[in-house]
Amino acid sequence: MAQVPNDVLDWLGYLGVAFYLLSYGLLQAGILRGSGYLYTIFNLVAATLVLLSLSVAFNMSSALIQISWIVISLVGLTRMFVGNYRVRFSAEEERLANAVFPGAPPAMLRRFFNAGNIFTAPVGYVLTVEGEPVRQLGYIIDGRAAVTCADRVIGTLRDAFVGEMNVRCEGLASATVVIDEQATVFSISSKTLNNLCKKDHDFAMLVNQALSEDTGRKLVASNLRLLRDDPKQGPMPEGTG
Repeated sequence: MAQVPNDVLDWLGYLGVAFYLLSYGLLQAGILRGSGYLYTIFNLVAATLVLLSLSVAFNMSSALIQISWIVISLVGLTRMFVGNYRVRFSAEEERLANAVFPGAPPAMLRRFFNAGNIFTAPVGYVLTVEGEPVRQLGYIIDGRAAVTCADRVIGTLRDAFVGEMNVRCEGLASATVVIDEQATVFSISSKTLNNLCKKDHDFAMLVNQALSEDTGRKLVASNLRLLRDDPKQGPMPEGTG
């Protein structure tokens, strides 16, 4: 068997270091999730490359660290695969997951769904009340809700969050949201949501991104509606709480 040149092994070590730095940098930048496959794979590759490079100048301490990192990464990947493979969602949960959390780890979503509940909201069911604290985050999976501000209907909601702007701090709702077409709704309390976010930084980033994107879509829709109704009027933001 041909022997690998020492300079090639050295470069494998440098590449391993690059993978270590890249994975940690992307983690700190919020691009990778610490509980995700990619971060673990990056560290597995990094440890393997550095271990190979040690054949040039073997060091037991460094080798033990790399071997331990490889074993831990393999155990982590196996745990994630088994955990995610065993997760099952209902049709409503699947629809919500695809609409709001595409690509999120199934096991993470399972914890989120288990912490809330999905129910059928009849016509007239109130989700938020203008001027009152928002203590529940809702998502209208199916059906429709009317949005009222200052006793004036300002829009409707479908496939959208309700209370996303103030639920994390239990701030006051900027509008009243009432079901006006029987709906299927997911709901989770502010306290429970915040506890989940405190325990899992990756989940907190996922939720914050989803809420921010939902708010952005509503602002765009509001501005387009204002321009359609009055082209001379500049765009003004509108929120649902």
